[in-house]
Amino acid sequence: MKSEFLNLFLVVLLSFSVSLTKISSSSAPASDNNNSTSPDIKCPMDVNYVLRIPWSTRYCRNYDKTPQDSKISDNTTSVSDSNQCCQTLLSVYGIAFAERLKATNLFQLPNLETSISCLHDFQSKINTFSLSPDLTSLCFDPLQFVISPNVCASIETTQDWVKTLGNSTILDSACRPDLSDLTACDACLAAATQVQSQLLAIDGNKSHSVPCFYFTVLYAAGIVNKFGPQSNAAISCIFNLQLKNKKGHSALIFGLTGASLGVLVVCLILGLYSWWAKKWRGRGDQSFDLGSEEMESRPRTRPNTVSIWFEINEIEKATDNFSSKNFIGRGGFGIVYKGTLADGTVVAVKRVIESDFQGNDEFCNEVEIISNLKHRNLVPLRGCCVTAENQTDGYEESGRYLIYDYMPNGNLDDHLFPANEGGTRKQTLTWPQRKNWAWSMMKSGKIDEVLDSALLKNEDSANANPKGIMERFVLVGILCAHVMVALRPTILDALKMLEGDIEVPPIPDRPAPLMHPSFQGGDGNTFSISPALSALKLKAGDMLR
Repeated sequence: MKSEFLNLFLVVLLSFSVSLTKISSSSAPASDNNNSTSPDIKCPMDVNYVLRIPWSTRYCRNYDKTPQDSKISDNTTSVSDSNQCCQTLLSVYGIAFAERLKATNLFQLPNLETSISCLHDFQSKINTFSLSPDLTSLCFDPLQFVISPNVCASIETTQDWVKTLGNSTILDSACRPDLSDLTACDACLAAATQVQSQLLAIDGNKSHSVPCFYFTVLYAAGIVNKFGPQSNAAISCIFNLQLKNKKGHSALIFGLTGASLGVLVVCLILGLYSWWAKKWRGRGDQSFDLGSEEMESRPRTRPNTVSIWFEINEIEKATDNFSSKNFIGRGGFGIVYKGTLADGTVVAVKRVIESDFQGNDEFCNEVEIISNLKHRNLVPLRGCCVTAENQTDGYEESGRYLIYDYMPNGNLDDHLFPANEGGTRKQTLTWPQRKNWAWSMMKSGKIDEVLDSALLKNEDSANANPKGIMERFVLVGILCAHVMVALRPTILDALKMLEGDIEVPPIPDRPAPLMHPSFQGGDGNTFSISPALSALKLKAGDMLR
């Protein structure tokens, strides 16, 4: 729809030019005199915008000077490059008239001399694009831009326009917004066609169709559109000018800029990494050259961390040279000793024996990470120590120590496997034996025997553990450990059971295959229950393996 309207606009404008040329041949002086301008006449329009707006000169590059090529018959719908050039120049020139209409309320120029002067200025501007120096004389007749009362309902000014059509028309609403949107542009062109029809109905002369549409275009661009005649939307929509395609050029610029920035960022990152690696290696050489004298002058506090460097003599003095009486326990990759520092602080010293660290650099890097971790369930790491130890074969190996805050409540092993009064550990049951025993107690109605007797003491005190609550905990634990996965409660249901929001359901029997000897403990000791309690038969695939 838009292209049809725009083609119609260009055709009628050029036809208007041709018709006025015919009039000028009978009423104006010879064309040779028309192109001459007096030096005293100055054009009232500023045409410097020709150098600013992004209009395309493609059709005027190879302009054919054949006179008949510049004329279009009434039934012609396709035009040559020559005609396209004249139409393009007419649209570009029309921007100046729209700007003048906006400033002076006058649709056209006052006389022929002024028109000739303006065309001369216009030609001087388009000459900067290396186009033909006589394009304006080939495409236009100066008289066609001179105002006349015998054109389109005798309209010469915007006051005449308002007097003829009223204070507001459909053009005022349709062409006012941004016309870069195709829908808005189509609506504006449709409104222009409707206003042209109103002007023709008032004028009564159908031969004035072209100048009426020409005035409508100038009024829409100069008066109605809020962005003005020189906006890209008005240029492309109202004047139907083909703008230069800057999209590809801009994309190339943005692409090259982005690629350059990307290369710059990568180089910067590589440079920073190289600097950091050199600095780290230098610090590692300084920190871990265990045979140098710089170990004595090393700072007590490690840079950028809260951990402290300890000297080996401090550690030996604190632990009484790792005396057996200060032995606390043995962990997964080290032995732990209790020690007292010079300031009276009690610490736990772990002597690392076996670890996955490949070197002192990696070890101290882990220390830096761990020393910055804070959690109520983590023992705070106070510092570390790295030293050289002489082995029996004369080979020097780094000794590594971790110093923690001492926890006086014992370790997890002591709480899980406490010693009896004689100092020896009780013989513990395997986990399958424990579950089997708890199951048998529950099924025989002796759930209270599963509870630790210590939990039932001081039941009347403020710190009592109600027996019913503890039994509920045991039942929930047994249900959650049920051999049948499908019978286990969800986490949400288990929490509700523990909090007493819902009742613990009856615990289903275990399937019979659990009584098979292969399910018994490795030492042959187990607890048995009545076969009547395990009569359910299930497929092996339904059970957790």
